[in-house]
Amino acid sequence: MKRSKKPWIVLLVVVSLYSGVEFLVFVTGHVGTFNTVRRMAAAAPAVEWQGARLAYVGTERLSNTDRVALSRAENDSEIMLYKIAYAPDNPPYVFVHQKGERYFKYRIPRAAWSM
Repeated sequence: MKRSKKPWIVLLVVVSLYSGVEFLVFVTGHVGTFNTVRRMAAAAPAVEWQGARLAYVGTERLSNTDRVALSRAENDSEIMLYKIAYAPDNPPYVFVHQKGERYFKYRIPRAAWSM
């Protein structure tokens, strides 16, 4: 009995289309489904800042002296955002308090060549 190659070809086409769509979403500066699933698995909140939905990066340990609160006027949601004390006014990463000294780390989604 000979197996058909059709299911493998269909799987390859679907994965290629999904990868292409994710790449286009990334290039246009939006948060893709892969990043959203990672954020949901980590139980991190969805955060918008300066009109852009932020991409989840991971968790990081920060001490109280390392962080500075951002003004609530810049924040589009009710979540308190922090930046590293020595970061510029438009920081590359913002943080959301998780518990203790653990913080969720976010960044504005941008392609490397558009920064």
